[in-house]
Amino acid sequence: MYSKIDREIVNYLNNLVNSKDDYLDFKGISMDYSTHKYHDYPATMIPKLPDLFINAVQSSVDIHNVYDPFMGSGTTLVEATRHDLNSTGVDLNPLAVLMSRVKNRVLNQKKLEKYRNEIYKLYSNNKEDYVKGKLTLKLPTFKKIDYWFKDYVILDLQILRSAIFSIHEEEYREFFLIPFSSTVRYVSNTRNGEFKMYRMAPKSLEKWHPDVFSKFKELADKNVYLNSLLSKHEVQANALLGSSKSLPNINSNSFDLLITSPPYGDSRTTVAYGQFSRTSLQWLDLDVEPADEVPKLDRKLLGGKVVKDNSTVLPSVTLNETLKEIGEQDEKRAREVKQFYDDLFVVLKECKRVMKPGSYQFWVTANRTVKGIQIPTDKIITELFESINVIKLASYTRNIPNKRMPAKNSPTNKKGKTNSTMKQENIVLYKTLKNNE
Repeated sequence: MYSKIDREIVNYLNNLVNSKDDYLDFKGISMDYSTHKYHDYPATMIPKLPDLFINAVQSSVDIHNVYDPFMGSGTTLVEATRHDLNSTGVDLNPLAVLMSRVKNRVLNQKKLEKYRNEIYKLYSNNKEDYVKGKLTLKLPTFKKIDYWFKDYVILDLQILRSAIFSIHEEEYREFFLIPFSSTVRYVSNTRNGEFKMYRMAPKSLEKWHPDVFSKFKELADKNVYLNSLLSKHEVQANALLGSSKSLPNINSNSFDLLITSPPYGDSRTTVAYGQFSRTSLQWLDLDVEPADEVPKLDRKLLGGKVVKDNSTVLPSVTLNETLKEIGEQDEKRAREVKQFYDDLFVVLKECKRVMKPGSYQFWVTANRTVKGIQIPTDKIITELFESINVIKLASYTRNIPNKRMPAKNSPTNKKGKTNSTMKQENIVLYKTLKNNE
């Protein structure tokens, strides 16, 4: 069952991991190279992991196409591009899809600088004309905009947005929408350092007077500079908007390597990707849903909506035992946890379909705690995969000194009720077996 190539890949990883006690922690190593720092995103996989995984498999196998079913901000896709590999990622969050597209483009530097200077000039002129009464603006009116933004901030953002949308070349317009999105989050009334939507305390809000244009200029200048450092790669990075539970536009047996870090659980009680993206989605007018329904994005993610009958037993002894323990304390929470794994199992089966026989998969997970009971997601995924002929080859554990997520979260959304977030990640290497294995 384990081939010579399997052993070569595992030995490659073992030799590196065993060379240093905390090798996989990547302490002191910068993670902000290439385009990874274009825009913050919750709980991103650190880029050194997909870089390591690609190197490990490429040491023994000729690979061409990489897949990430939980693309997020595109870390895997960027690393695939850097290794001259084609890649495809899927995500339900339109902001994540936009980020991933932009991160994998190298634009003409002179043209980029020209458009940047035009945006700055147009913003300045339009702001002056508005103050003098020579310009009227239609301001956005999405739900609770006055709650999340001060009046002058709304005005400045709209002037800036109009300047960016004056760029007719889509690739260049989208490039500047990324620092604009970061600016939107920064200048809002949201508490700094939070991924969920929490408004600043009244005293903090009184002192909060962000400079919209200065912040945008800082971020845009940084991204323009990073673009100048990139090398052009003749590969394709496809960022797809959709659910990894169903991939009708992706043929079976399409990919040589899968690298992903799935959600920890339902977004409502773990990392709220939809809440993190809400204001950006509204300001960017990414209208996959009516503007007032953008918060419902989290309900579309894994485990976001519990179906009436989710009593089907999944092929994981570990999961079923864990659900029984949780259910003894809280039956409703047990159903919610099970829904996440129901949805995840559908994803696993779809991953099996689109991966080539004999291909490799790296899954980076962390074990959340519900009702004081730790859920061993890595073991559950392994058991679910075994039921569909995908086997575990190796596993590793790393500490999380630099994971981009808060040190504590609030699973109940109640003030003062917090839990420590995951301190370790589990890395598991799987192989999609061939029919005769």
